[in-house]
Amino acid sequence: MRRDTKQHPNLSVWNEEEFETLAMKEEQLPETYRSPSIPIEECSLRVVDGPHKGEELKLESDIYHIGRADWCDLCLVQDKWVSGHHCIIYVGTDGVQVRDKGSRNGIFLGGHRVFDALLTPGSLLRVGESVLEVYSTHTQKELSIKYYDASKKLVGRSERMRQLFSMLPRLARRNVPILFTGETGTGKTTFAKILHEQSPRKHKPFVSVNCGALPASLIESELFGHEKGAFTGATKQTKGYFEQADGGTLFLDEIGELPLSLQPKLLDVLERQRIRRLGGTKEIEVNFRLLTATHRNLTDDVQDGRFRQDLYYRLSVVTLEIPSLRERREDIPLLTPRILHQLDPDEEFQLTHDAQKALQEYLWPGNVRELRNILQRTIALLDGNVIDAKALNLSPMKEQSLSQDAPPPPTIPENITLPSVGDAPVSLKDLIAQTEREILRQMLEKTENVEQAAKLLEISKGWFYNRIKKYDLELPNKKE
Repeated sequence: MRRDTKQHPNLSVWNEEEFETLAMKEEQLPETYRSPSIPIEECSLRVVDGPHKGEELKLESDIYHIGRADWCDLCLVQDKWVSGHHCIIYVGTDGVQVRDKGSRNGIFLGGHRVFDALLTPGSLLRVGESVLEVYSTHTQKELSIKYYDASKKLVGRSERMRQLFSMLPRLARRNVPILFTGETGTGKTTFAKILHEQSPRKHKPFVSVNCGALPASLIESELFGHEKGAFTGATKQTKGYFEQADGGTLFLDEIGELPLSLQPKLLDVLERQRIRRLGGTKEIEVNFRLLTATHRNLTDDVQDGRFRQDLYYRLSVVTLEIPSLRERREDIPLLTPRILHQLDPDEEFQLTHDAQKALQEYLWPGNVRELRNILQRTIALLDGNVIDAKALNLSPMKEQSLSQDAPPPPTIPENITLPSVGDAPVSLKDLIAQTEREILRQMLEKTENVEQAAKLLEISKGWFYNRIKKYDLELPNKKE
C-alpha cells in the first residue's frame, strides 16, 4: 500500500495492489460508460509515396496518431519533414477526418495546406514527404467508441480526453520522458500512475514527489539521499528518491518549483543515470523512468531564466496537457457516479436533474479534485441517497473568479473593427480573410500573448501561428 513516512513526508510510494483498488470492473461501469457502436465504412491509410511507401494503417478504432515519434500509430521516422506528433486521424460516422497537431510543416490535401479536413476514399494526404491514400473496402462495420481508458480508471466522452486515452497505452510501453501540464486538480498525478501501471516497470515502485513541498534546505538530501554524518542531524544512511525509484518510475510533481541551482544536477542524473549521496564518495547507478508535471508555463520560465532550457527539452520529449474540468463539462455526468462509487461503494446515489445542471454550470476552479471534495462533503451531510442542487451547496462559490488574487482574464474585444469594403468590388473569400486577419490582430494586441489569444478564440496555438505567418502579423512584445 501507499506509505507516507515521517522521514519523507513529501513522498508517496504506490504498489500494484493499491492501483487495482482504483479500477472498476467491466460490470461495475455505469451504462453511460458503455461503448456506443456506430456504423462506419471499413478503410485504411496506405503510404503510397515517400520513405515509408508500402506501409498501411488499418483504421479499426476511432483515434490514431501520425508522426515521427515511435509511439505513434503510423510512425514515419524516416521522413525528416514530419514532426514528432504531426497529426491525428479521427474515424466516425462522417468518415475519416484529419487534424493538424501544430506541426512545423503542416498537412496538405489537394495541394492546399489544411488544418482540419474530411478525407474521402481516394484522397491523397501529404504529410512531410509522405503521401497517404485513404483506401476503402466499401463494406460496413460497427465501431465501438470507449468513454474510458484501457485501465478503466479514467473516464470521459470529450474529444480531448479520448485523445489522451488513445495515447496512453503506447506511451506506457516506451521509456520516453513525459511532461504533464494543466491546472491544479486536473488529475496529472493520476495519469502518471496509470502510465506506470501499464508500463513494463509496473511491478517496481512508483515514487511520487511534490517538488513544491520539499524544504529548500533539505531538497538535495531528499532527492539524492545522504550518508551518516553528512550534516547535522544525519544520524543514519538514507536513500533519496532517485534510489527509491530504482527499476520503477519517479514522478516529480510541480517540477517548475525545483530550484534553479538543482536543475543542472537533475539533468546530470538523467544523462548519466548515476548519483552520489551527500557525504558519499562512490557513485550509485540508478535506473528509473522520469515523469514530471507542472501547472506553470515552463516555456515562459525558460525565457525568463527561471528554468533551464536544456532540462526543459529533456523533460518534455512528450507533453500531455490535461484539460480543465471547465473545458470538458460533458464529462461531469460520467465523473460524478464514478467518484460517488469510490467514496461509498455500498450506496447507490441518485442526482436530480437540477443537481446535474448545477454541477455542469459551476466554474470548477479546483477541477476534478474540487468535484471530489464537494461530493465527499455532500454525502457526509446527506440524509438518504438523493442528491439535489441544494445539497451540493454550490451557490456561495459559483460567482467566484478562478483566483481571487489573480487579475481577471482578458476577454474578446467587444468592438472588433471590421475592414471597410468601400465602393470597389470584393470577393467573399477576400472579405473573410480580411476580417479574420483583423480579429486575430486585435486579439494579439489586447492579450499580448498568443496562447491566451488562441484559448479565448477556441483555436489551437499551432493554427494561430500559421495564421500569424500567413497574414504577416506582428508577434506581441511580451514573451510567449
